[in-house]
Amino acid sequence: MKCRFCFLPSSVFVLMLLSCFAFASEIVTILDENVDDVIKYITSGNGKPAKSTNDKFKGNEALKIGVSGGDGQNFNANAPDWKFEIIEKPSTPNEFRYITFAWRKDGGEGIQLQLHGNPGTWGHRYHGGANVKNWNPSIQVSKTIPAKWEVHTRDLFKDWKKFQLTGIAFTAWDGTAGYWDYVMLHQGESVASVDSKGKITAIWADLKRR
Repeated sequence: MKCRFCFLPSSVFVLMLLSCFAFASEIVTILDENVDDVIKYITSGNGKPAKSTNDKFKGNEALKIGVSGGDGQNFNANAPDWKFEIIEKPSTPNEFRYITFAWRKDGGEGIQLQLHGNPGTWGHRYHGGANVKNWNPSIQVSKTIPAKWEVHTRDLFKDWKKFQLTGIAFTAWDGTAGYWDYVMLHQGESVASVDSKGKITAIWADLKRR
């Protein structure tokens, strides 16, 4: 067997490296292996936030919102350093068009992810199963609750037009608990492939801008 090695000029290598950084800048991690940090700022609501290491979509941890009455959610309308511009043609590191998120639900009738922004305040929502508290506007992404992990990608500009994203709510509502993982903002429509077990296989999940 013959092995062939290709030695690249330094200038070409630098260009390739810069391309990698450019790709990374198109994605911002909202929730991944940073559950403790997220819990620190989602301080409003009656849910019970916790880090789940046994039940997660991929990696080592996921966010669990336990339900114990009340609104069954945890949120912050003005998360630290959040001024993400949702526009039709994003080009700078702070501009995005798409969101990808994974979630799962233990019992109950529904689950919701709410995004706070200007204009529209909390008027940017997605739910799976029933819209338990009839919080609208909200787009139903699945007719039944995600008893197993599901991943969804949404076109924020198409769904809600232009707005500045400032906060988020993880809303379990009812049942025992809701789980969230891999919440990402991105500029391009295609950021990952998903295998037959519902796990993201592309490297984008490891490219994070804190």
